[in-house]
Amino acid sequence: MSKSQIPSGASVAIIGAGIVGIASACALNRKGYQVDVFDPFYPGEGGSSKANAGHIGASDIFPLSTPGIHLKALKMLMDSDAPLKVPLKDFWQQIPWFWRFLLTSNGRRFNAATDALSYLGNNSINDTKELIEYSSIAEGLEQNGCAFIYDTEKSFNKSAKNWAERVSRGFDSEVLNSKKIAKITPTINDKFKYGFLSHQWAKVSEPIDIVKGLANAAKMNGVIFYQNPVNSVSKKLNSIVIDSDKGRSQYDAVVIAAGINSVSLATSIGDFLPMAAERGYNLTIPSPSIDIDIPIVFADRGIVATSLTSGLRIGGWAEYADVSRPANPNYFKSIARISQELFPGLNVDNANLWMGSRPSTPDSVPVISKSLKMDRIFYNCGHGHYGLTHAATSAKLLCNLLAGDQNLSEIKAFSIDRFL
Repeated sequence: MSKSQIPSGASVAIIGAGIVGIASACALNRKGYQVDVFDPFYPGEGGSSKANAGHIGASDIFPLSTPGIHLKALKMLMDSDAPLKVPLKDFWQQIPWFWRFLLTSNGRRFNAATDALSYLGNNSINDTKELIEYSSIAEGLEQNGCAFIYDTEKSFNKSAKNWAERVSRGFDSEVLNSKKIAKITPTINDKFKYGFLSHQWAKVSEPIDIVKGLANAAKMNGVIFYQNPVNSVSKKLNSIVIDSDKGRSQYDAVVIAAGINSVSLATSIGDFLPMAAERGYNLTIPSPSIDIDIPIVFADRGIVATSLTSGLRIGGWAEYADVSRPANPNYFKSIARISQELFPGLNVDNANLWMGSRPSTPDSVPVISKSLKMDRIFYNCGHGHYGLTHAATSAKLLCNLLAGDQNLSEIKAFSIDRFL
């Protein structure tokens, strides 16, 4: 056995019970590992897995930091209805992260991030289907595509290059004119004339139900869940010790999949893990008075709409703020107003409001990596708003890491050492 290999049958603790942590638990359990999961909340309840849009956005392969993002960001920050928000008080402490974010927009870094996200995207739908089917969850995937709607012909034309790049990487799409838009999304405002239909896109019926279903399946297969916060991790000979509120436990390996809380754990170990809280806002409307048949992305507004079991979920945006900052109630009001403009006749009464902190890296690529500072510690975090999309494929890569396959090119792209 190589020094870096964790053999099947070994004990592994996963810190974090969101979709990424639960998918990791399922995958490792299937490989024969003895898996425990630690999280102070019930699976899916404590982070951004609880009320996300429910999309498997396989064809969303470009990092958020695109060429020219510095000018686009300035324009968005001056527009109260634009999708980018940064509270001034929280900006200064995030300058190092934003600098790395801006660096991603250059050619080499941008292409490397796109390659990594394309790898995940090319596998995400099939891997998610396989995970759900293996776990015998009643809720399946619906793959009817996603409509990307543009406000203007100018923005539609500017996006054509990216859609062509997607096609070259195996992600098919088709142009939507006004007639096609009216046919497949009949309840949206008839002013929208330009769009694309992405075929490599799926959705679940309810994101939280997927997490709970996977967790229940994992329990039936022997995974043990501890509803305890983890205070620290430390090395002891050839094992890792987890210190929780209920005492100490010893494992052959530990996986940190704790969303934005992974940063503090990494810091305590000595690893540099640059992640920011990219906070999203949404409304879930139980009786919206309208229906939509497929997910819709309003590309110029950073707004997505999805029909789920709990109702019509509309939201999005990206507020880079301290994780402890309370949700801004004005953002919910703005999204409600914009939603009624996008969908004439929409009833927003009794909407359930949600804000979650999505763990985002500067290059939009998750960290699926061995620790650089402590043997037997691994990371699977930093998925931004694509946790559900990439969880199943990330879990497969994590299994490869524990098995000692650390030199594969697809694994190197997600290594934590890219930030050094």
